Amino acid sequence: MSKNDSTPLAHLADIPSGFRQLIGFRLTEWKQGEATLSLTVGPRHLNRNGVVHGGVLTTLIDAAGGYAGCYCPHPNRVRRTATVSLATQFIAPGRNGEIVARARVRGGGRRIFISSVEVLDAGGKLLALGEGVYRYSSGSEKPDGTPVERKGETRGTDLG
Repeated sequence: MSKNDSTPLAHLADIPSGFRQLIGFRLTEWKQGEATLSLTVGPRHLNRNGVVHGGVLTTLIDAAGGYAGCYCPHPNRVRRTATVSLATQFIAPGRNGEIVARARVRGGGRRIFISSVEVLDAGGKLLALGEGVYRYSSGSEKPDGTPVERKGETRGTDLG
């Protein structure tokens, strides 16, 4: 699914985490084995040198890599993972505008998968590369995922 499809991406995932909202990235393309996240860089994303903080780039790499292995096309179902290992290489500084993280699943088994990710600025300049190893949560190793449980869920969208 992509932002141009008639099916909104939001229904394919559960409620965005408070951390995702704090950083401000958006899931803009998502299909089996691939995911793209976008972020409009603002002052809160910059370090003291005026460039995108390495933690922001690492967050995009981690999140995009996980999403790439968690696509689930079924409404009200979700697949979840936990990061096992993450490697990041910073290539060039990013300063402003839109940046994207593109991830692709490279391989894996029943419970573990690995994704490669590149982060680019709006002009296509490579800012960072990364690879992540992820472990599926119970039930999420199946392509059909698990039901999104909202009953009694205390996590909301409040950034407080």
